[in-house]
Amino acid sequence: MNLLGMFSTSSIAPRCSSRPSLSHISLLSVLILGLCNSSTEAQDAVVLVGSGSSVPAPLYNRWTQDYGKRNPKIQMRYVPIGTSEGIKEISRGASDFGAGESQLTEKEKKEGGLIELPVVLIGIVPIYNLPDIQGLRLSGEVLAGIFLGDVKMWNAPQIAKLNPNIALPNLPIRVVNRPAGKGSNYVFTEFLSKASSKFRSQIGVTPSPKWPVANQRNVVPIWQTR
Repeated sequence: MNLLGMFSTSSIAPRCSSRPSLSHISLLSVLILGLCNSSTEAQDAVVLVGSGSSVPAPLYNRWTQDYGKRNPKIQMRYVPIGTSEGIKEISRGASDFGAGESQLTEKEKKEGGLIELPVVLIGIVPIYNLPDIQGLRLSGEVLAGIFLGDVKMWNAPQIAKLNPNIALPNLPIRVVNRPAGKGSNYVFTEFLSKASSKFRSQIGVTPSPKWPVANQRNVVPIWQTR
């Protein structure tokens, strides 16, 4: 799944002077720096602000450090506030660029004067917490059933069929959901919508899904980003 970088087509150049900064995005930095070059030659440093998904934050921070060694006059930092919030920030001119897993709508592009480019390839891995059980297989269709609330027990027939050599416990599945507005929700619901027509019709692809299965506390999340 590509993680998308977003930036404004109208607000970058005039904002490259004195704002507190935030981070670096590979391809976008080249475009942004080109826009800033003519208006910042006399200044000690250029500050660029970025915000969005928390998934790529470690990578952006590393890029920022490495680029800072090559060009200390360009300062970049990145604030991981979530995909939806990142889109809001750049749309209202509060940041120079954003990043997120969900694609911009035509309305967001037009109203915010935004364009987007793929910059990072990410993966989201489903995980589970069952003591003494390793190598459990869960298909996309079964995962969709779990998040729809149709598959409720670990020894449900749908799971047992995929794992004939594992003694599955007679325990309820407790699901942990990500908060609304997260790009990982978008990626996960996109996958489940492709695997299950029922999930696609009831939930769909969105960063803010209305999960029919309630959040549970003190449980390891069902997925993990890498």
